[in-house]
Amino acid sequence: MLGIEQKKGNDDNLCGRMIAYAKILPNPDERDSGTPFDDMIKNGLLALEGDFRMFSPRVPSKKAIDRAVDDKINDMLESMQADGVELPSDMDVEQMRERLHELSSMEVIPIPAKIGNFTREEDILAEDADIYYIGEFIGAGQAHFCLTTLPIYYQARFREQARKKEMDFLNDALEQIESGAFMDTEDLQNDSEELFPKGLTLNTFMGDLGKLLNTRVIPFLLALETEEQYNEQIKLFYEFMKGYPVQADVKLIDLALRDLREKRDSSRARKLLELGCQKIDAIYNENPQKAREIGQEIAKFAQ
Repeated sequence: MLGIEQKKGNDDNLCGRMIAYAKILPNPDERDSGTPFDDMIKNGLLALEGDFRMFSPRVPSKKAIDRAVDDKINDMLESMQADGVELPSDMDVEQMRERLHELSSMEVIPIPAKIGNFTREEDILAEDADIYYIGEFIGAGQAHFCLTTLPIYYQARFREQARKKEMDFLNDALEQIESGAFMDTEDLQNDSEELFPKGLTLNTFMGDLGKLLNTRVIPFLLALETEEQYNEQIKLFYEFMKGYPVQADVKLIDLALRDLREKRDSSRARKLLELGCQKIDAIYNENPQKAREIGQEIAKFAQ
């Protein structure tokens, strides 16, 4: 659409993290003048990245916004009256009040996006994200405008897909409850022959996910004797976790486990494994603030 090419990702199942980029051709008219965009262009590339997976802003109601506007205007009028300041004769307070209500009621979608620091197209395409290429531009002005508007559409699509997934999950949960197909942690701990019973996923699991990971999954995977056994069982883990929204966290646990299986005394791998499990548990229990804090700690250890 409009010359936008999706280089990576599935448009019908957005992952929540996006990168959009353009190639910037030299502009003869601005070669010597300099523009505000010069520092944003890296080796002929202008990129924008945004992560919407943990972003759920709370938007106040129009009534609450109007009330706040009225309070500000009333405070200003009272302060002017107390100071003996007269209003200009051509100033219509009510008209000003109505205009401010109109402006404040304009819906603004917050966009947690930033300029990407990429110098090669290969580095962009290697990222774990939905990636879009918007084409070549002479100079950065129009490219920057296109890049900054794309996240609005992406975020709306991602939220709509997430809402649909929630509805599908609720419908599936009702069916599972009716059929008695839910399983809890104790059931899984009593199972000693396989990691997860056939057909079980996170969407049909009811119980303490943190306890499941730390007392069943991690010890089980660490204890497997051969790589062949590990690869077979980790596939079951990925299948179980397919409903989890941030698959990079599942991959983190996999990589940390592989490191620990090779080098049992790796404190870095052990810490990343611990933090990965904590973050998954926080997201599963709908604690985005804790998940963000753990994510920041993971980023420090992953460097």
